[in-house]
Amino acid sequence: MVDVTGIIGNIGLQLFILLLLAFSSYLARSKKVKLHCSLMGTALFLQLLTIVFVMSPSFSALSGIQISSQLMLELWVHHIAGLLVMLLVIYINLAIRGSVKFLGEPYRLMRPVALLWFLVLLGGMHIYISLYSAL
Repeated sequence: MVDVTGIIGNIGLQLFILLLLAFSSYLARSKKVKLHCSLMGTALFLQLLTIVFVMSPSFSALSGIQISSQLMLELWVHHIAGLLVMLLVIYINLAIRGSVKFLGEPYRLMRPVALLWFLVLLGGMHIYISLYSAL
């Protein structure tokens, strides 16, 4: 049996994270850096929670389900890109705080990483809807 409430809740949370990222991007352009950093930290924390408590168990449950090779490829691209985004966001934060040495300018990576995060979020929602719409 599929937990429809959980599916809708996760998609709603992903939309909320997407809105946090959009608003945070606006704040960065408005030079409200402290609030931008706080919202990005909140978005990262929420995303990590959903990965651990929602997405990982969902992915584990797929082992017995037949899905198309195209959707499986989309899943793997989503997971690899998502892992890359999370690692880069953590790395950028550590570099800005001075905890790690950054080769170059960490600020130059922010826009591409934010764009990739948006794409991964949208792709994940597409995957989620594709997987559970037929159930």
